[in-house]
Amino acid sequence: MIQVRELHKYFGEQHLFKGIDLDVMKGEVVVFIGPSGSGKSTFLRCINGLEYFQKGEITVDAVSLHSINRKRPTREDLESIRKIRLRVGMVFQQFNLFPHMTVIENIVEAPVKVSGMDKEKAVEMASALLKRINLEKKLKSYPSELSGGEQQRVAIARALAMKPEAMLFDEPTSSLDPEMVGEVLKVIRGLVEEGMTTLIATHEMDFAKEVADRIVVFDNGNIIETGPPAEIFSSPKEERTRVFLNRVLKKD
Repeated sequence: MIQVRELHKYFGEQHLFKGIDLDVMKGEVVVFIGPSGSGKSTFLRCINGLEYFQKGEITVDAVSLHSINRKRPTREDLESIRKIRLRVGMVFQQFNLFPHMTVIENIVEAPVKVSGMDKEKAVEMASALLKRINLEKKLKSYPSELSGGEQQRVAIARALAMKPEAMLFDEPTSSLDPEMVGEVLKVIRGLVEEGMTTLIATHEMDFAKEVADRIVVFDNGNIIETGPPAEIFSSPKEERTRVFLNRVLKKD
């Protein structure tokens, strides 16, 4: 469903990605791990068209993105990005909810304004999503009235309202207090169990072991190792992976 070929990404003189390749099958759950700053978040943002890249190709369900001139993107470039974002939902470290809108308004905004969904149908769908994540009593609340875990669950519901074929999660629990992490992971776990194609960047190692079909290890802008969770966590091939896991697991 997602194919990345020869991806190169620069930040000024810094050459972050040096020809990354990756395939993700429909229904697969791929979890990205690695040190902070290793490229996990940037990679997800490239897939969703939020970061431009200088060379290579990303294809999502037959829609392709190529290198784009950041200052002068063409109409075709912008249309490709739009099509990919309709297919791929993304949830960020920060919740990015509209503070002046209620929970229900945050969720229906994109389906109505972007997809042209009837407002009444959008509200009905949003209500069902809120019930699914146990927040049906908060539909008239504003983001400032919610806990961090509640805001992140609303952000997930907002992404799901566009009926994506895949979901990208960029460190979805990193901004949460420890006691709120579980409620967000429970929602993601439910999506995985339903067969949603899911890519997750996370430092939650136990969760990664539990849900991943495949672990991808990033280090310094490179994919240094990939494999099933049991293999990566019990007998990693790369020394850099062993060092990272030892440090993270000891801290946990």
